[in-house]
Amino acid sequence: MFNRLGIQGVTLRDVAAKLKKSYGNITYHFPNKEALVEELYRDMLSELDEISADMQVQNDLLSAILKAPELTFELSVKYIFLFKDYIEIRRTFPELSKKIDASNAMRKEALIGVLRFLKAQEVLREDLNDDDLNYIMELSGAMRTMFFIQADPSMKPNAALRKAYVHYVNNLLKPYLTDSSLMSQH
Repeated sequence: MFNRLGIQGVTLRDVAAKLKKSYGNITYHFPNKEALVEELYRDMLSELDEISADMQVQNDLLSAILKAPELTFELSVKYIFLFKDYIEIRRTFPELSKKIDASNAMRKEALIGVLRFLKAQEVLREDLNDDDLNYIMELSGAMRTMFFIQADPSMKPNAALRKAYVHYVNNLLKPYLTDSSLMSQH
């Protein structure tokens, strides 16, 4: 419902009606819409953690990073309202926004560590400094979010759209790869 109608277009009464439950039953578990959206956000993070754990067993870190958009595409579509209504969530749910910011900061720091490692392994250009790596992370997040903000909320995941997304996201990293890394990816 949130994907189709947006945060402002769905009430807890709508959720109760859709689930054929009483409004009191819904508010017992979710006292307000923020609690429900937070639970959906936690569900997304849990699914993302499962994908991340599967990726960590790969030997080639660069390949794992380049495969990540493909592996997370359907998850992003499943929770597309979190992208499309990001500003509204920040405006309407300040406590949830703090939790999202904290989670994003932790994930970003972990991924910057991965980028530092790739630089040390001469996969990324040696002239990149921490500000550059931070910029890459910020730009990557913005690009991923913009891809889904622009997408039709009723879209169904398909191979062509997934391929476009993977290409869109992974092309961001190419200018920062060493020549030998670029060659190995072809």
